Amino acid sequence: MKHAGKLATLSQAMNAPAPTLGSIQREKNAAFTHALIMGWLVYLNDILNLNKPMTEDQIELCAQEVNSTYYNLKMSDLTYLFKKIISGQYGEFYESLTIAKILSFFREYFEERCEIAEQESHRTHADFSSNDAFNYSQNLRRIWNGKSNRS
Repeated sequence: MKHAGKLATLSQAMNAPAPTLGSIQREKNAAFTHALIMGWLVYLNDILNLNKPMTEDQIELCAQEVNSTYYNLKMSDLTYLFKKIISGQYGEFYESLTIAKILSFFREYFEERCEIAEQESHRTHADFSSNDAFNYSQNLRRIWNGKSNRS
């Protein structure tokens, strides 16, 4: 969580130059990625100081589900997501943490991420489309010759 302060928005997390869970799994292996997610979940379990924390088996099953479903998230996404969970932006835990709660946080984050990615894609497309070169000489010639489209 050392670099979490640098990530102020979901867009920053999404666009940060960080590897995805899938690319880490390809470079290392599935066991490494699984252990990485388990480490994040253990950290979350400890930092929240819950009366009824997740068991080791629950953490293992949750990590397996996260790895298989959300492999396209970047490490920066995880950092930002866990920062939001810890700060209470996903609601109250009522002194316990479950697999269903964790996966609902991931699902909500992923849906929000997809919406922002779509908005950024549309914005980029609109910006690119508006950068088309305007041919001044051809348009001026058409106006002077009386062939303007405003007739």
